[in-house]
Amino acid sequence: MSDITIRKAQHITLALQAGSQTNKEPFVDVGLPYLTLPELDLREVETGTELLGKKLRQPLIIASMTGGVDFAEKINVNLAAAAQECGVAMGVGSQRVALERPEVIKTFSRVRKFAPTAVVFANMGAVQLNYGRTEEDYQRIVDMVEADGLFIHVNPMQEAMAPDGDTNFKFLISKIEKLIKVIKVPVFIKEVGNGIDAETAKKLIDVGAAGIDVAGVGGTSWTWIEGKRAGNESLAKWFADFGVTTEEAIRGSVRVRKEAKKKFKIIASGGIRNPIQGLKAHLLGADYYSAARPFLEAALLGSEEAVKLIDDWEKGLRIAMFGIGRKTWEK
Repeated sequence: MSDITIRKAQHITLALQAGSQTNKEPFVDVGLPYLTLPELDLREVETGTELLGKKLRQPLIIASMTGGVDFAEKINVNLAAAAQECGVAMGVGSQRVALERPEVIKTFSRVRKFAPTAVVFANMGAVQLNYGRTEEDYQRIVDMVEADGLFIHVNPMQEAMAPDGDTNFKFLISKIEKLIKVIKVPVFIKEVGNGIDAETAKKLIDVGAAGIDVAGVGGTSWTWIEGKRAGNESLAKWFADFGVTTEEAIRGSVRVRKEAKKKFKIIASGGIRNPIQGLKAHLLGADYYSAARPFLEAALLGSEEAVKLIDDWEKGLRIAMFGIGRKTWEK
């Protein structure tokens, strides 16, 4: 097993450990405007929306997680089958390993077989533009999964903590801008758990990104995970909560989007563990919400478990919307 596949296997194992969660639960101070008389019939509430020209039954994106090792193929296939059946979007984990080891391409490419009409995002790190990856490589990973969109993830703190991290983040805004101009699908930028600040969100709007996934502090901490991988308990503890909270990241992105007066989608993630939190994120201005860990745990049990959980999220969102008198997700 190569170094990069070992790293991916360690990531999944550590992400499932309870200690990888930060101490900052999101949306605790964000209330929902409950109505005792919502003046609605629950059966009329519509949770659906649209993403990249396709209909979603709920505004949920199963977050990018894994690929590149044998058991990751099972996870991705189960998630893909569930996303297809339930009408939600999904992303795959970083595909850099598939460019380096073609024999693991199937752990990513089989997603489209099981999710022929679902919204699927390809995914690779922006920092790889400073480590030899070309615009053609990013198009290759899009083609690999027949993706509707591309996530370019930005993860400076994770890489700084990783014992084998790529830490040269110089000049990436201009390189991202060039990449956006040539990739044949919409490009979204996502953090991995330390949040996107307002200043960076503005730069990303200016260079033409289709949207961002804020991935704020509050969910699985990849700085904690990399600290554990490095065997450094002090660093893992110190940086577990480092960054911008999910609420701060949403508010900042919404503010700069309003100032820019551009169409720009905001995905809320970072500790979202149920659709009530997703609805709170929407009231702050997010267009969609995303989660990883709940669906990872379900997918390890099978596609049926993943389907049941996704269906529960849809039902829960409908009830929450009913409780605040909101008939449709779009307003």
